[in-house]
Amino acid sequence: MSLKIKSLKETTEKSDGLRILIARYRPRALPKSKENWNEWWKDLAPSKALHRDYMKDRIIDWHEYKRRFLIEIINNPEALDKIQDLRQLSKNKDVTLLCHCYNVGDHCHRYLIRDMI
Repeated sequence: MSLKIKSLKETTEKSDGLRILIARYRPRALPKSKENWNEWWKDLAPSKALHRDYMKDRIIDWHEYKRRFLIEIINNPEALDKIQDLRQLSKNKDVTLLCHCYNVGDHCHRYLIRDMI
């Protein structure tokens, strides 16, 4: 089976399998009836402070974001449990990790989580 990376803005496909949102914030102006994910795992998203520093205020670069994000994950037992869950799930079924980022190359926490698997 496989572990895929997609943006919420990309088309939902049957081959996506289990779609897991790993974002801190729920998409604005999206009615619950139009949610295109199966589960929402906030534990695998950057903290509010880290999200603000990188995405909103732009006061840190990708390398600093990556360093801080990995520290957050390693020091969060719930996140480590979710990573274990992902390892098991992706052995048995297709899983797609989702967040808001679109067209950012590999500069997204989804890739960092995938690399931990």
